[in-house]
Amino acid sequence: MNKGFTLIEMLATVTILGILVTIVLLSANRLISSSNLEYYNTSEKMMILASKDYFADYRSYLPKEVNGTTRVLLSALVREEYIDMIKDVNDNDCNTSESYVEVEKTSDNEYLYTAHLVCDAAEYVTKDGE
Repeated sequence: MNKGFTLIEMLATVTILGILVTIVLLSANRLISSSNLEYYNTSEKMMILASKDYFADYRSYLPKEVNGTTRVLLSALVREEYIDMIKDVNDNDCNTSESYVEVEKTSDNEYLYTAHLVCDAAEYVTKDGE
């Protein structure tokens, strides 16, 4: 009597393993993408906090009229030492000349800060409070 697996049993095993590996890879990819987005979101929140400190020191740069806007580049925040250089997930510097925080005056005493971070040739946007 031969003991072993038949061709059908081997094919079924390989098929099941293939399905399991595919599920694991898709889940891992989704987890990595989610982690990367959270990393950039946190970096943008740091940019917003740094820009609030910057505009506290340079209040004259804030918009004067309601719905008026102004922006500060990431390069200025780094140069003035309000924030350290922001790196992408591959440890490369983000684009400091295209990344900025825009400030919009929404009422007499209210401002909306929106961070625009350019890393890895992609732009990420976060508004204050998101």
